[in-house]
Amino acid sequence: MGVQGLTAYIENKQNILRKWSFRDRKLIIDGCNLYFNLYFKSELDQKHGGEYDAFEDQMTQFFTNLKDCDIEPYVVIDGGGDYTDKKLETLKSRYEDKIKTANELSVGKKGMCLPLLTKYVFAQTLHKLKVPFVQCFEEADGEIAALANQWNCPVLSNDSDFYIFNLKAGLLPAEHFLWTNVKVNRYTKKKYILTKHFTVERLCASFNHMNRDLLPVLACILGNDYVKLQNIKHLWKTEYSVHGPKFACIDGLLRCLSKFEGPEAAIDGVLQLMTDEEEKVTFREALFKGIKQYELTKSSLAQFFNSKTPIACTGPLQALPTWILMQLHEGKMGSFIINILLLKTVMMNPQVEDFQQPSSSEVSCAIRQVLYGLVLLGEQQTEDKLVAAAKTSTATDKCYVTEYDREGLTLTSSKVKAIETKVKEGLRLETLAEEPHILRLQILLKTLDVSSVRHIPLHLQFQVFVTHYWLVNAKPQPNLLHLWGLLLGMVYGRLKTPARKLIETELKLKSQGMIDLDREVAHLYSQWQSCLWWSFCLNRLLCRPLPEPECARLYRGTLVHQAVWVFKRGITPESLLPMGSKAEKLFRQLRDAVLSLLDEDDVRKISTGHMNRASNYTQSDKCMNQSVEELSSCFKHLMHEDNDDYDEVTGKQRKA
Repeated sequence: MGVQGLTAYIENKQNILRKWSFRDRKLIIDGCNLYFNLYFKSELDQKHGGEYDAFEDQMTQFFTNLKDCDIEPYVVIDGGGDYTDKKLETLKSRYEDKIKTANELSVGKKGMCLPLLTKYVFAQTLHKLKVPFVQCFEEADGEIAALANQWNCPVLSNDSDFYIFNLKAGLLPAEHFLWTNVKVNRYTKKKYILTKHFTVERLCASFNHMNRDLLPVLACILGNDYVKLQNIKHLWKTEYSVHGPKFACIDGLLRCLSKFEGPEAAIDGVLQLMTDEEEKVTFREALFKGIKQYELTKSSLAQFFNSKTPIACTGPLQALPTWILMQLHEGKMGSFIINILLLKTVMMNPQVEDFQQPSSSEVSCAIRQVLYGLVLLGEQQTEDKLVAAAKTSTATDKCYVTEYDREGLTLTSSKVKAIETKVKEGLRLETLAEEPHILRLQILLKTLDVSSVRHIPLHLQFQVFVTHYWLVNAKPQPNLLHLWGLLLGMVYGRLKTPARKLIETELKLKSQGMIDLDREVAHLYSQWQSCLWWSFCLNRLLCRPLPEPECARLYRGTLVHQAVWVFKRGITPESLLPMGSKAEKLFRQLRDAVLSLLDEDDVRKISTGHMNRASNYTQSDKCMNQSVEELSSCFKHLMHEDNDDYDEVTGKQRKA
């Protein structure tokens, strides 16, 4: 949500925000707002696909500092879209802006584009740190405000809607929450975080103690994500304002509203300024509907935090099995499933890539189709639960999901068919968690086009299978250099700090001439992240038949881009890793594991592409020839080992 211009107005008005030495209290945290702030305020990389390990470090330090000050954090994040779909146009507008921003970053301009896996890393890290955390079914603002009032504790957020909610203990604007500089009281020796504090009482008191229930009217007239009344602002005379021209509209509106006893009288006053009777009816309905967004009921989250009791849900969500509802609440399953089930829409998050190429999300379409099939076709088995609650749809409609993605720089939509897995027909969403592990594993492996898990350690399987899928399906065709860079990033993520520093130093020395973003490399790695993201989603829907790696340890954008740059100039991965070290052994292990899943044609493609694209570098030709020969030799060795081997996944004899 968000109220246009209100944050800037509050910042510029004296005596509304007051300093507070905050410690030893519960704190409700707007999770989505937090991960945006932590990522962007830390000035982490956005152009190269993200620095997830550094983001995880920031999160760890943030919650460590809260603990040092005896602050109890409770994190709440948004879920899926509202099933009435009343916010779709706002979301589409935001996605159009994100597409433009991502494109500007790709050509060297400035902007803010959150890397694709940030929210996933955020949730994984919260579980790792054991921070109390819940994912709502819909937008979380109302639930956050209700829980804060129930527990009489403040909210931490930069969302301007929290200036409107009647929060008993007030709001701590994240912009002024100085968590990086923990203070110590010189008398008590106890630590605290210096912040600024907002209360509705203070704001209303500065306007002749106006009725606080009038603030939602202010929000609706100014405009938020649900109410767009652009034609109404000009009706309010700005001569009431004493705050100067910059904030004349808001200040004048507050002074006018303060003259009314309550919301109904204020709305009548607004409508008296209008002459068109039809317009009056429309505006009255929109205003009352907008005001209801700020009405608070008893929070349903307190029970979940205290006892992990599932939160009761209404409407179409009742059709979801209990095991999925719990996974959603615990943040162990993406809220995408709500949008698929209720709205049958998915919006692809734009990434920094080559905008002359098709969207990077196209490569993962086959993964999504299987996922859509499990959700929609499996849900048909429980159709009776939806008759009274869900929007009516034909059987044909239920087989398709509308995907919003880009074509060039334009947001477009397309119908994508849900596909039933061939591993087993008639799977039901309600009982999917009860299916045998081997069956759920088969679905995942078949989707990723993997026929065997032999020779690959369990803890490496997930990222290896995703990388294999990417190598085979990405366009343009990735080559050896791109594979090496990706695997080096995975090795880097598993190393301790001293070993990491060695790799960073070597790459920094060898990549000093690297300036502009290589958009082909960015596009390929954006495709890999799309494959990884949707594979995570499918794995979780299948109740994790494969253990998931720590996402923050899989990819560091700046490092893998530097690696590809130096590889093009004749440097080999082995020369960056100490001979015989664990890092070198892990690199070879990952490389051999990926290679063992490829057939000869695929090996030839990535090898040929490697040679063709590097033909301008005389020094690297010899190194590449040696690498391709080594690759071919390794491939033949692995194929010889696997001949006529028994496949423990399919239960059949496997051919090379």
